Amino acid sequence: MSVNFMSEFDFSRLEHYQKGGAVLPNPDQFVGNLEISGTNMAFIKQKRDTIDYNKEGYVYESGRKRHGKNLLVILESPHRYEYDSQGRPLGLAMGNTGDNFFDLFPYALKNSPFTVKDGDYNVIFANGVQYQASCGLSPLNREIRDKNWLDVYDNHGGEADFKKRIRNLNPEYIINLCTGGKKPSGLRQRINQTLDAMGYEFKEDYTEGNHPAAWKRHGDTSGARIY
Repeated sequence: MSVNFMSEFDFSRLEHYQKGGAVLPNPDQFVGNLEISGTNMAFIKQKRDTIDYNKEGYVYESGRKRHGKNLLVILESPHRYEYDSQGRPLGLAMGNTGDNFFDLFPYALKNSPFTVKDGDYNVIFANGVQYQASCGLSPLNREIRDKNWLDVYDNHGGEADFKKRIRNLNPEYIINLCTGGKKPSGLRQRINQTLDAMGYEFKEDYTEGNHPAAWKRHGDTSGARIY
């Protein structure tokens, strides 16, 4: 078992890799439960549980079996707060990204035109690319991040890995909160294109929204949008 299907990949060999960037993948994680019944909606944050993949499915690091369907939340790639000083992964959506998501996810979903049917869902975070495309640079260099992300995704098996992880997770719904990148045809759209090619229907099986880092700024929650 492994956290992805890229065991032979060496992130540090990319053309635009920056020295000091973490090289280990940051695994997909279960982060909580979404309960929907009529107009009532609740998100219950849970202890994070890392996902290990095998040929045909996946298991949780804890060994637990989780009932209910999966709701997959996609981000683009791990940021600097998601690794320790030794480059070891700490988890996904740490810092403001996670704080905003956990506080505002029900609010954003209730105000979205996207419909999630009544039920209990396992909410899982996954990055389109599990490697630190930003190389942990501070301040963030979006050009470096996007070049590394697209290089992994398009040239080093990243898209194939992403597809395999999605197939194994078999989510009932997908919400793409990946950053849009600097262009309309940026990272979020590359994820959408992959989902389309896999047969997922936009606005039926999946939708998109603003990256959670933009959901709350100086008390303003107008950016907490799922389209």
